[in-house]
Amino acid sequence: MKNSILLFGLAALLSVTNTLSQTQAERQVITANYDQQALTVLEDELRQDFETNQRIAFEMAAQKGWETHMILPNGGNALLVGVFDDGTPKYYTTDNREGAITTRTDRVHTGGVAGLDLNGENMIGGVWDGGRVRDTHNLLEDRTTQIDNPGSISNHSTHVSGTMVGSASQVNGQAKGMAPMAELLTYDFGADEPEMTNAAANGLLISNHSYGIASSNVPLWYIGYYDSNARNIDRIVYNAPYYLPICSAGNDRQSGENPADGGYDYLTDKSVAKNNIVVAATFEVLEYEDASDVFMSSFSSWGPTDDGRIKPDISAKGVNMYSASGGSNASYTNMSGTSMATPNVSGSLLLLQQHYNDLNGEYMLASTLRALALHTADEAGFAPGPDYRFGWGLLNTQRAAQVISQDGTESMIITETLDANDVYTYTFKADGTQDIFATIAWTDPAANPLPGGNEDVATPSLVNDLDLRISQDGGVTFLPWVLDVATPTAGATTGDNVVDNVEKIEINAPEVGDYIVRVSHKGQLLVNDSQVFSLVIEGISSEGFIVSTTNANVLTCPELQTATFNIDVTFDEGFDDTVVLTFDAAPEGTTASIVPSSVTETATAVLTIEGIDVLAFGSYPIVITATGTSQITNTYVSLEITDDIQVGLVELDSPSNNSQNRPIDGLELEWELASNATLGYEYEVALEDTFDTVVITGTTLELTTILSGLSYETEYFWRVRGVNECSSGTYDGFRRFITEAELATNDNQIQSLMVYPNPANAQVTIESPGSTLERISVYSITGVLLLEKAVSANQVTIDVSGFATGTYFVKATTKNASSVIQVLKN
Repeated sequence: MKNSILLFGLAALLSVTNTLSQTQAERQVITANYDQQALTVLEDELRQDFETNQRIAFEMAAQKGWETHMILPNGGNALLVGVFDDGTPKYYTTDNREGAITTRTDRVHTGGVAGLDLNGENMIGGVWDGGRVRDTHNLLEDRTTQIDNPGSISNHSTHVSGTMVGSASQVNGQAKGMAPMAELLTYDFGADEPEMTNAAANGLLISNHSYGIASSNVPLWYIGYYDSNARNIDRIVYNAPYYLPICSAGNDRQSGENPADGGYDYLTDKSVAKNNIVVAATFEVLEYEDASDVFMSSFSSWGPTDDGRIKPDISAKGVNMYSASGGSNASYTNMSGTSMATPNVSGSLLLLQQHYNDLNGEYMLASTLRALALHTADEAGFAPGPDYRFGWGLLNTQRAAQVISQDGTESMIITETLDANDVYTYTFKADGTQDIFATIAWTDPAANPLPGGNEDVATPSLVNDLDLRISQDGGVTFLPWVLDVATPTAGATTGDNVVDNVEKIEINAPEVGDYIVRVSHKGQLLVNDSQVFSLVIEGISSEGFIVSTTNANVLTCPELQTATFNIDVTFDEGFDDTVVLTFDAAPEGTTASIVPSSVTETATAVLTIEGIDVLAFGSYPIVITATGTSQITNTYVSLEITDDIQVGLVELDSPSNNSQNRPIDGLELEWELASNATLGYEYEVALEDTFDTVVITGTTLELTTILSGLSYETEYFWRVRGVNECSSGTYDGFRRFITEAELATNDNQIQSLMVYPNPANAQVTIESPGSTLERISVYSITGVLLLEKAVSANQVTIDVSGFATGTYFVKATTKNASSVIQVLKN
């Protein structure tokens, strides 16, 4: 698939701009903080991986007689996409086997009982599936754009698209989709991961994936295993944090491939990822009253993942879904499968993004949407809490939309960043008439797959382990739901969840009083020293203001002398009062103040404690009290004095180990962020790996430094460690490089080498008629390496348009020779 085709298709649809949703300006806001370079690199990597793997698979198919593409008896498709490590073929297979009523999505449509008018107007979703969508179908009203060029129309793809966005105007509304006025970008599922990366980079919010790898296509150990495909999904979402893929759980429960687990443990591929939503299929629920109304389909694949995460995430109707088929522009059919349940969820969540944007002028992060959907799901299954069959329950679009509508009054939707060693707290009142529900979700960094070949290895794939707790002021602490991977049939209990990147706490019939939500983390936050999280809370009875803090636990060293806490006081709309802020007592021997000491509107006050150098090591709790005319709220913070704030290890990036021909001036060393390195980084460059002879040393706050004054053709070793006020970190290994040989402009070892034009304006061509060029290097007149390019050709053209006017040296290298030619740049 050509990038130009993909980009043209995106431009064709994403250029649609109206006044309601997903205008060009809004898409720019979605992607404003994306690292577009990182996404481009990721897309290229995933595309190259796919093309290489599929090429190998097709070569083996020709030898072994494998089918490369199959139309399945149930109307679905299978495509050969690669080969597993053991040499077996890897197929993507569609997951075949009146959804809006079951998920209560019909209630938020125009004329629905929720009083909302959410139909997906100007919203854009994505569908990856097993073939071409019949985009001329009456049900789709020309609201789909096929981005790539699949060979044939697919019943499955057309049915999925109709379920997601089918019009209300056809067949008396019997085939009405979840978002009946939304538009779709549609793709076949070949090269899905690079295409998803590209679409996400261009502002796509939600995509549907009703396919996967059948359990019959993999060895037993692979079921439940966090593989490279699951990792890639997590990488894409982490780099594009507004983008949420919705994936089918699969239909393998009755396949008999894993008989020892009693129907559990049948998830594979994308359904084992952390940052997506995985959908199970149920029968229709006409009127939900309690969990006994929800019946699981006979085919829907159950979890858990090998590490015990709660997958599938959520359930929706997937039995006898009536929608468009690909036979003609007016053909319809019933289909069953998690394939049908998944667009039920995808289209519904697109409406929730529309509703949130209508009210707030911005879209939710994927973690926020995921938290909201799982938080508001209706109970399903035989016991309270989540399970490995229904996930968190049956999707309830109406309740999710209500939480959005009540945000800031009876509910709160919060997005915050938790920094290393910090604790976030949020204090609210409960009036005793409403249950309390709180759900946290975060987009976790991708984990590395474990070595394959072993069944059910329970090592967590979780990278950043956040913890959600709720404490009654002066009373009990409530813990989130947890499941036991060793006993998947057991009901959920409460405890410390160490595997999921979503946690939920439920407090039934709470006592009247203050409750404190607390978010903390275990160990190190391994990427960027921080973690963005989304929090949804219901059961709030605010009398006018709410108090929160992002640094409830300050871990510090006495050498700093001073510690500060930021206290956020948020006023409800229309609240008019003066809130006075006080604290119980500063630690003995210190002085403290809070500024401002009273607020009349939403504001941040700062509690400052000075003279902490007199304190012994240990924890010092402080109670901050916010007092209004009719409301008193306590917030608890803690000052912890230590001499051991451990600095994380530094991962070295560039130059790579054992690299050669490095410049003697202008060589850039680069490394990754280390946790708790608050004073920056110390680096050393030595002449031996024991670092006995250190020739360069320094300290910087940056993640890079420039070396100069090195010697020609010399072996060097370098290392970096982080430092903070308490201690210095540990050097975690080193890297080696060798500097370049001294340049000689009369070197003519490459016969007949030509460099032209010279002088040059925009481009320079290097040509070696008698040998293959392997590397081209451009140096400044002072010997600084400006450009280096690995090649494999007799002729290479390089862009020098960005170079300043002056003299440069171009060094050409073949397998056995090299030459340097002086070039003038006009």
